[in-house]
Amino acid sequence: MIATRSGARAIRGLLAQAIVLLASMYHLAVGAALLGSPTWFYETIGPFPPFNRHYLGDLGSAFFALGIGLLFAARAPRRQPGIVGVAAVAGLLHAANHAYDALIAGAPLAEWLAEPLPLALIAVLLALAYLELRRTG
Repeated sequence: MIATRSGARAIRGLLAQAIVLLASMYHLAVGAALLGSPTWFYETIGPFPPFNRHYLGDLGSAFFALGIGLLFAARAPRRQPGIVGVAAVAGLLHAANHAYDALIAGAPLAEWLAEPLPLALIAVLLALAYLELRRTG
């Protein structure tokens, strides 16, 4: 019974680590795109007018910093649950912002599935990873 519990704990720890690593890659990629090619990002991914290169750069800086933090935490997430928790809160706020825009625009289901839902999924996975890390840390 004890071996089963420790094995399950190890699997949950590895799953949390994988979530943190994948989230770090997502944040680094989005941050790099926003910083490196804000016009492309605006035209292809986030066409929320008006275009403002400065604000896109600010957002890219924040995303890239979260990505670096998550990448650091992915090495030993049980030692860095706070970074995971901050990224989860940022993700939940980001998803809520997109959900608000979709709601007031009366967006069709396809738009909900393309924007708020995937963002919420990433945030919820990070939140679950955070809870697991705090529980077993």
